[in-house]
Amino acid sequence: MNCPKCGSTDGTKDGIVKGKQRHKCKPCGYRHTVQQRGMGAAIKREALQLYLEGLGFRSIGRFLKCGHVAVYNRIKAHGESIEPIRSAAGVEVVEMDEMHTYVGSQKNYCWIWIAVDRNGERFLNCEVGPRDTDTGRKLWVSTKNNDMTDVMSDHWSPYEKFIPPALHTQSKAETYTVEGYNSLFRHFLARLRRKSKCYSKSKDMLKYSVMLLMLKRNGNLKAILN
Repeated sequence: MNCPKCGSTDGTKDGIVKGKQRHKCKPCGYRHTVQQRGMGAAIKREALQLYLEGLGFRSIGRFLKCGHVAVYNRIKAHGESIEPIRSAAGVEVVEMDEMHTYVGSQKNYCWIWIAVDRNGERFLNCEVGPRDTDTGRKLWVSTKNNDMTDVMSDHWSPYEKFIPPALHTQSKAETYTVEGYNSLFRHFLARLRRKSKCYSKSKDMLKYSVMLLMLKRNGNLKAILN
């Protein structure tokens, strides 16, 4: 933080005054409190773009010179504003897969179920929850359409309980598209990287993050950025 008196960035924390962090400038000794500033429209857009390029909230805050809580609130607001992705007609071959992460601690596993359009090369939808039949069925209901000819998955048994056998093929060799797309989440969302200090503290923020990245990769994020 720049000193408002001499402009130096060489300072240290100096206690809390009326609930606000106070700082002390080392060169001139001036004490000042953190000035809370709102995020302008351009900063809000940049925060979302940086988030979807793999930066965490604190890194974005340092880069944009704003609080990480303000960044968190902005990303959350973007996530709350998006509507569920609807499966468009004309999708014939669908691949489904699930990837693991955790929420709150490494002992609290959570699974992200993902459906992609193989031929259209785009995300269709996702669900976040346990690795069980109910979560998978929710994804299936939001994804299925009358044009489907094939649905590909791995050999995880819950798929057999909600995908019609006439459409269903279980083979790791047939899920190459969705498995490649899974790696995008690990790369572009800091919270999904392995052995990282960034992690999800709530299931809602996890789903918002996944949905926002899906919209970006599908080329549909422009409406949110405007």
